[in-house]
Amino acid sequence: MSAVLPLARLLSRPSRRGRAAIVLPAVAFAVTTALLLVVAGGAHMFLVDPRAQSEGGGFYGILASLALLLLAVPLVTLGAAAARLSSRRRNDRLATLRLLGASRGEIWSLTVLEATLVAAAGTVVGVVIYGALLPLVGLLPFFGGPVGAGSVAIEPLLGLGVVAGVVVIAAVSAAASLRKVTVTPLGVRTRSDAPPSRRAALIVGLAAIVAVAVLVANFSVVGELLGTAIALVVLLGVFAGGMALLNVVGAPIVAARGRAMARGAKSAAQLVAGRELAAHAGASWRRVSGMAIVSFIAVVAGCGLALADAAEGMSGAEGTLMADIRTGVLLTLAIAFVLLACAVGVTQAASVLEERDLIVGLDRLGIPDAELRRARRLTVMVPLRWAAIGGAALGGVLSFPIVGMSLLVAPLSVATIALTFGAGFALVAAALASTRPIVAGIRRGTV
Repeated sequence: MSAVLPLARLLSRPSRRGRAAIVLPAVAFAVTTALLLVVAGGAHMFLVDPRAQSEGGGFYGILASLALLLLAVPLVTLGAAAARLSSRRRNDRLATLRLLGASRGEIWSLTVLEATLVAAAGTVVGVVIYGALLPLVGLLPFFGGPVGAGSVAIEPLLGLGVVAGVVVIAAVSAAASLRKVTVTPLGVRTRSDAPPSRRAALIVGLAAIVAVAVLVANFSVVGELLGTAIALVVLLGVFAGGMALLNVVGAPIVAARGRAMARGAKSAAQLVAGRELAAHAGASWRRVSGMAIVSFIAVVAGCGLALADAAEGMSGAEGTLMADIRTGVLLTLAIAFVLLACAVGVTQAASVLEERDLIVGLDRLGIPDAELRRARRLTVMVPLRWAAIGGAALGGVLSFPIVGMSLLVAPLSVATIALTFGAGFALVAAALASTRPIVAGIRRGTV
């Protein structure tokens, strides 16, 4: 174990790809930490503030818990994705060390140490960003006026727990990625691993989604059996579980679509994209999984906006509650879009670095630049369509038993979903276009 620190210093030396592979996860951890602190502080305010109890009768706490759960899944997903951004580079180097005789304990220590240091640096920046955002967050209108920075400031112990949680997520995700390195280091080094079978995951995921939908449809029965308070907790957990299940079924669907595209390919771009999707379905899905979650949130947010719009004209406490619902829904959707922007920007840039060998190989085979761009666009846009449709469909299935069809298809709901789709696709397309200079540098050998 005495060699761990010298090896860590050696592996952390910046290279043409290493610098970006360290900076990108740190940026993602900073954004994750800042938004987690904002969301946790706001949820704590709604749960303990006397105004929330007197004016909403506990309803504010339920809505805050729902928003926290809706945003917790993409926040944790972004944090876990940040820990995996440099896994290809790290696994290559660690596999080489394993082949040269490094012990399993040294490999694990190196991985956890690197991930922890990068995450810790990101969380420090995130706390600074949170401090800068706090006065702006205090201007948000709730309870009939600005809530004030003091009301939404997070408690020190809760904040410390959030920061520690981000670092733990990074360490666990990094350690989980070591399974291949410690078991088959030669396969990792030579990239000879075969794509895994995902049929079982697809079947289990779809069955779990059906079970979740049935549970939500029979929420009244669950309420009678468990009591209203416990049933609400179960419902919130079901919504979070439903979003998590999107990641279970997403990769198998992408793999199947990739195989079909490769079999029926009519151009080099379709063949390359199809085989890439089939071989790396998990990574391809993770690059766009934020869109699935944002689409899910858009359906729930659209129903909330339609509900507030239907109650327009109320006065007193009820009018304030409806206005606060509208503000909360828009805030939740805005935070979700910030998460999507961060996830898309970071993962698209990282994907180019991870696919450097593929890009160089295709370039040496004489693939034209336009065909390579089309192949990369297909590997992103094909999973993106499935992510958007799947997230919206699941959100509709879970929302329908609660709000009914009238709110689900209300003009405001449909407009919210349509605008989310348009903005999300445009955001991904812009992020994809922004990686062209990196691809060009790889082809020239300067990156």
